[in-house]
Amino acid sequence: MKDKNNDGFFDEKTEEESPQERLMSMVDTIEKAPAVELKSGTMVKGSIHSIGKEYIYVDVGQKNGAVIKKEEFIDSDGKLNVDAGDTIDAFVVSTDNDEIILSKTLSGRKAKIKELIEASKSGVPIEGKVTGINKGGFNVTVMGRKAFCPFSHIELKYVDEPNTYLLKKFPFVITRVESRGRNIVLSRLPLLEKGLSARFDELEKLMEEKKVLKGTISKITKFGLFVELGGVEGLVHVSEVSWDRAENLKDSFKAGEIIECVILRIERKEPLKNSKISLSIRMVGENPWDNISKKLVVGSVVMGTITRLAKFGAFVHLLPGIEGLIHISEMSWTKRVHHPSDVVSEGDSVKVTILAVDEAKRSVSCSLKDITDNPWDSVAEKYPVGSKVEGTVMSETKYGYFIDLDEDISGLLVRSKIAKEKKGALKNGEKIEVFVEDIDVENCRITLSYGIESSAGKDTGSGKKGTAARKRQGLQKSSSEFGELLKAAFDKKK
Repeated sequence: MKDKNNDGFFDEKTEEESPQERLMSMVDTIEKAPAVELKSGTMVKGSIHSIGKEYIYVDVGQKNGAVIKKEEFIDSDGKLNVDAGDTIDAFVVSTDNDEIILSKTLSGRKAKIKELIEASKSGVPIEGKVTGINKGGFNVTVMGRKAFCPFSHIELKYVDEPNTYLLKKFPFVITRVESRGRNIVLSRLPLLEKGLSARFDELEKLMEEKKVLKGTISKITKFGLFVELGGVEGLVHVSEVSWDRAENLKDSFKAGEIIECVILRIERKEPLKNSKISLSIRMVGENPWDNISKKLVVGSVVMGTITRLAKFGAFVHLLPGIEGLIHISEMSWTKRVHHPSDVVSEGDSVKVTILAVDEAKRSVSCSLKDITDNPWDSVAEKYPVGSKVEGTVMSETKYGYFIDLDEDISGLLVRSKIAKEKKGALKNGEKIEVFVEDIDVENCRITLSYGIESSAGKDTGSGKKGTAARKRQGLQKSSSEFGELLKAAFDKKK
């Protein structure tokens, strides 16, 4: 019969050891390890053996196991950030009744200089209480001693209101110990930055997935909103707040308000606290420019509101998130507009015609003048070339006089087309009878004469034929010179 004591049954290994086997293995290790006397305040390194409901059990190389409260490893999201097998650094709080109690921080007793130096070298967190504020930072009590923490080392971001930290407890790291413990400098940055890299990894993944996040507005400025995202801060630039133009953000948002946003870009820098996160609120909703050509059909007439004026035209709000441009050349049929304010003002409700829609460039071109009929389309019928009409002298230029034939139509009376006996006798507001010499519908121009009976209309009533008639009469050269003068005069009037 085979000896059962040596049949290898208990030596058989499975893919995963049972809890009993791991415990026995730990006991064997402890029994073989040399005993080290642990005192209160000693920093130790240990491996997490198991995790219970309230405590985490740690192997610190002693016969007796050590415990540390589970709550010390719960992050801001309520999640446990360690697992069995992880190695941790901790301080011995007590060894009473052969039970080793650990903690990530030390507090409640006056530490020796040696312990402070050891804590400084190891970087183990020390619990401290903010007791006051001085010129450069905070007065902090740690392990029964007075210490100092600069303003720039209490948070990753700039501290606006130091008073909010008074009488509160935080974990710190000792960065310097001098003068036999009389000069102790603290910082929270190493502790805050430790989890920052993992947080940025998480946010980069959420950015790739285009996840919608919830954040809290921490500060409002002219250029945008600063938003807290669970330990890090991002910026929603004013251009990313809304598809519509955002003016005063304080009218629409409040500090402490919870908003939804998406991450546009993450720019990592060293140190990590200087990294930049760009956010967007407007990208959470539907892009109003999607399928815009179906919403604003070319040729259709829509109502809008003038939002702002520029030298080249006026912007008009057509739909939520959509602005169109009324170019200055599309504001009037009959006069040249020097500035949009000559025709419209901010806040005016206007009716416009959609001229063009470019979804790729996100632009909509509109016309104000296309709403009404072009009066020049019928001017040749109303004022035939060669006809005698009544007009009103409106203004004088070096080329001649502008004569208003009706409310929308003006003609130019060049000095060379005024009879000798009539020159110098014209006054603004005076009504006179003039002859229509030529009509240029395309360029919206009418040429007049005064005191000289026109023969231009005897062959035809149309502007184009009238011009041709004069050319047949050998007037091509003089007409060309006159046309240049006429163009310059009209441009000056407009």
